[in-house]
Order: sequence, then C-alpha cells, then structure tokens
Amino acid sequence: MAIIIDDMGYNLPLGQQFLQLHARLSFSFLPHAPHARELAQQAQTFGHDILVHLPMEPKEKDWRLEPETLMGTDSPEQIRKKVEKMLAAIPEAVGANNHMGSLFSENGQGMRVVIETLKERGVYFIDSATTPGSQGLAVAERLHLPAARRQLFLDNRRETGAICRQLRQLAALAQEQGQAIGIGHPHQAMLDAFNQCGDEALRSVHLIGVSRLVR
Repeated sequence: MAIIIDDMGYNLPLGQQFLQLHARLSFSFLPHAPHARELAQQAQTFGHDILVHLPMEPKEKDWRLEPETLMGTDSPEQIRKKVEKMLAAIPEAVGANNHMGSLFSENGQGMRVVIETLKERGVYFIDSATTPGSQGLAVAERLHLPAARRQLFLDNRRETGAICRQLRQLAALAQEQGQAIGIGHPHQAMLDAFNQCGDEALRSVHLIGVSRLVR
C-alpha cells in the first residue's frame, strides 16, 4: 500500500513534520510553492519517493490556479513547455501526479502530450482520479508509461477521526485487492491521524513507496 501526501511546498515546518514521520510515505510537490525545492531535497535525504504535482484546470471556476496550470485551451507546445518547466523545478522527482484537473484530465489529447513528455524524462504517472472521466491512466497504458491510479482520498473531511477511518478503509482495500494507493494532504488533522492511529490502522499492510506500485 502507498500513501501520497500532495500539495507539499507551502508550509515549511508542517512539511518537515510529515517528512520525519516513521511511515514510508510518498510526497508530491507543487513545483512553484515557495518551499517545494527545499522540502524535496529533504525528502530525498529521508529516502521518500518524490513526485511533481502537476496543476491541471478544474471544472470549478472559483479555485485558485497555480502558476503553469495546464489549461484545456493550451496548445500541445504550451503543454509540453509547462510540463518540462515543472519537472525542472523538482529534479528529485521520479514520478508525477495531477493537482486538481477535473476538466483537463478528461482531455485525451492534452493528457497524451503530458504523458509523452513524462515518458521522455523517464517519469512515471499516478492518476489522482479527480474525475471519473480522467484519461490519465488509460493514456499512460497506451503509451507504455509505468502508471497507477489513486483508489481513495483520505481527507475529504479534514477531521482526525474521519481520516483514521479512511486509513483503515485503505488498508482493507489493499488486503482485498492486493494493493492500493491513497492520497492525503499536509494539514494538522492528517498529521494527528498518523500520530494517533497510523500504527494501528496500517499494521495489517506493508506501506511502501508508490514507485513500487506502478506498472
């Protein structure tokens, strides 16, 4: 089982607390967040799997967009240049997953350019599956890029008790299916959940870096 902590790079002290947890977590960094590079370097020192968190256009128009967000109106060359720039910002990354993207990730042509660019750089893809219509995993499989898909979000409710229940559910999915990937975010309730119930919730599974679950 693997757990990715997304949206890393904005809160330095909280990010460092996540990196120092005993759990074998994977971390995805927003490439233009102010502390992303520093935290990614520290994550590498701790031996964590590192991903670049590629921002993609959502259907909701009131979300704040990150710099270099991949937009549905971007040309293939614009998409390629943005992805290359974001990969260059986090050179420690061995994988990538999408940030938001409920609109862009349904665009098969746009996702093809993303996947082709990742493949050129030897970077695998995790489909965050922010929409049931996401084309990410299917395109990656067609282009023979190692990839996987998220099964469960851990913190749609940012409450420690709710996150603990999701951790147990993710462990149950991993036992049932043989493997599972969950995604959470770096906030205090998530940190408290790992500290309060992480050992108990995950004792029946082997927590590994997400790199070992791509195929």
